[in-house]
Amino acid sequence: MARHWWLALACACAACGPEVEFTEVQRAAVRDTIRAEADRVIAALASRQVDSLADLFTRDADFVYVDNGRIYPDNAALKAAATPFFGRLGRAGGRWDPAHVLVLGPDAGAFTGVFRAEMADTAGAPLWTEGKIWTFVYQRRAGRWQIVQAHEVNARP
Repeated sequence: MARHWWLALACACAACGPEVEFTEVQRAAVRDTIRAEADRVIAALASRQVDSLADLFTRDADFVYVDNGRIYPDNAALKAAATPFFGRLGRAGGRWDPAHVLVLGPDAGAFTGVFRAEMADTAGAPLWTEGKIWTFVYQRRAGRWQIVQAHEVNARP
């Protein structure tokens, strides 16, 4: 039996049913959705409300956020770290340029973009002038697109 493991695997895969075709139109729709979700990150920053940002990220146990070498293992840790920043945020906005979306399937994809910040603290001093690059991994869970993993780095693009 052990030497026919491949036969058992083939039977198990066949039992799952036929592979569903994922068309280019569907792929484009997922790409557009993920891009719109990434724009919600900018809108959350512009709202200057930390809850607006935290709500974009999953609260599931597999979440991880990496910020310039610091790891936040859950949504609560990310929110706690972001709260002081949001407290000194005076003006926030910006755009993605360039941005790239990799569609992984009908319910998942990755976004990487250079964030061109137009931000200042409460005293009017510019923020994130060196540039910021973000990567977000999105998955649709319970009908809602959520960021399940993220990586952020301050770097000159």
